[in-house]
Amino acid sequence: MSDHNIPYTIVLFNGDCKICSKEICVYQTYGAGRELPIDFKDINAIDLAPFGLTRNETARQLHVIKNYELFKGVKAFVVLWNEMPRYRFLAKIFSLPGVTDVAQFFYYHIIARYLYARDIKRLKNQRSIL
Repeated sequence: MSDHNIPYTIVLFNGDCKICSKEICVYQTYGAGRELPIDFKDINAIDLAPFGLTRNETARQLHVIKNYELFKGVKAFVVLWNEMPRYRFLAKIFSLPGVTDVAQFFYYHIIARYLYARDIKRLKNQRSIL
């Protein structure tokens, strides 16, 4: 991440995941309408090596980079929501003591795991068709 022209916040998301891309689209539209310094990058359309990441690990949960610091999972959502006035209340709720840990456990072990399994299945089906 040596590029000095990177925006304030970068969101790395799986654009091939229908559920993920629908949610991110809401944030993209909101951010663009307010000219917020957030750059949304589809992990399937960029080289992740400059970030020191792989597609496999970024497909497992949301990743956000702010001021060259990497955040994953619920903490990534909190960073993203803090950038958007409409969603700051969510950032405050999910930053409360205990809430972050419970939410991260639920997100990583249930939601993200389910979405990742769907992604792997989609990739296998895509390869078998080709």
